[in-house]
Amino acid sequence: MTAWSNRDNFDSDMWIHPAVADEPRQSPVDEPEFTTHANDVDYIVRPKYRYELTGLVVSFKRFSQDYGLHKRWNDFINVADVCVVWGDNATDVDLNAFDFWNGEFTCTFSTRNETAWRRFDKNKLSNNHLITDSPRVREVIEELEVGDQVRFSGWLAEYGEPGGPFRSTSTTRTDTGDGACETVYVADMEIVGSMSTIWRHLVWLSVAGLLVSIVLWFRTPHHQLRR
Repeated sequence: MTAWSNRDNFDSDMWIHPAVADEPRQSPVDEPEFTTHANDVDYIVRPKYRYELTGLVVSFKRFSQDYGLHKRWNDFINVADVCVVWGDNATDVDLNAFDFWNGEFTCTFSTRNETAWRRFDKNKLSNNHLITDSPRVREVIEELEVGDQVRFSGWLAEYGEPGGPFRSTSTTRTDTGDGACETVYVADMEIVGSMSTIWRHLVWLSVAGLLVSIVLWFRTPHHQLRR
């Protein structure tokens, strides 16, 4: 149980990819809108800026086609929200002093450590609504874990169903509140670094030990007491 609760603790000696030090790259584009599909639903995507980000994953939430607001709203193209940090936040801040978590559309963080709070740069964190029609990108998202370092590229974009409302995107890292998340049409994504800690190894050892115990229990003869 201890190993499970600590499995997402950040390793202070973790190797950090050099690109995590960089700010996200953003440049205006003059791309026409296009139509794509997900779960037999058509969507229009309107690219606004070319975008590339390399960051450290602090929390994420994958969305299901079977339940939740995304199902009720027919939003099957937003496959996940991924919250990342970069720059000094990834290298010079005690991230274990924080709690990070994703809601349906948000990334929230908190700490009781005043020193960590002062060192944390709120402009070097972003919650990204990842939209994609790429099976390969979806596979990468399925593999994600907290502590992974990811690079994704594509467009900051608006999207929606034909004739319906469109979901917008932030175009700056300095805004907060509603509308502050980046909506990214992801054309390419890769994990450039992963975190391996003793706690994660202990989780797998615990699972293996449990399975062995169950097998041995069923294979051990049990004598029924009779009165």
